[in-house]
Amino acid sequence: MTGNPPDRKAQTRTQFNSLAASYDAGPGCFAHFGRVLVAAAGVGPGQDVLDVAAGRGAVLFPAAEAVGRTGHVVGVDLADAMAQAANADAARLNLNAKVNVGDADNLDFPAGTFDRVLSGFGLMFFPDQDGALREFRRVLKPEGKIGISTWRVDQANELKAVASQMGVQAAEPPGWITEPDELSRILTRAGFSNVRVELNAHAFRYVDIDEYWSAARGTGFRRVLDSLDAITRQKMRAALSERVRPHQRADGLHLEAIALIAVADR
Repeated sequence: MTGNPPDRKAQTRTQFNSLAASYDAGPGCFAHFGRVLVAAAGVGPGQDVLDVAAGRGAVLFPAAEAVGRTGHVVGVDLADAMAQAANADAARLNLNAKVNVGDADNLDFPAGTFDRVLSGFGLMFFPDQDGALREFRRVLKPEGKIGISTWRVDQANELKAVASQMGVQAAEPPGWITEPDELSRILTRAGFSNVRVELNAHAFRYVDIDEYWSAARGTGFRRVLDSLDAITRQKMRAALSERVRPHQRADGLHLEAIALIAVADR
């Protein structure tokens, strides 16, 4: 991605529009950590909740279940295909939640609207992280809380390691955050207080290499995988099979992902 904010936003929108149909394929990694984030942020009945970079609803849907019919949950996402897919899923699941197309830097809500503002694995894609977090804080009620997740070890980690060994360029976005102290500093700098950051690790089961590969294509790493020629792809799959062999069990591959889960007071 380029460093220019408008260009980065356009690239992010294009990237995630292309991912909408297959996002969180496989064992549901984003969905798992979405539930963890909602619980950590203390989302409960009757609350007003905003989910920024809502994607296909990994955070939005458990938040809607937690607030119940007396609460209100709304999401925003830069990618219109993501918003459309999430809204279709919400209707199918009969959830009182909706995703609008919107920008984290300029949230279209009055100050002091929400009890909770959440964002699952979105912060690293914001060109102006400080500006976005200030917007999060602006739309929170005085007693509100923020909940943020980023990756320590993401679900495509094993494949990224193989790509690196093969010399395939797979740079993360410029705002990638993997260290608890760094995430805490960013939130504190934006004006939040009582910042708590915890590691949450979970082992996910993949039926086989094919499912793991497909799941990786349902993330931002797809742009790298789809750029490979047939020979390089074949070599990478062979190297991946060898790398994950120690994680093979009778019922499939068991691979760990680790998230940073941050909660802070307004």
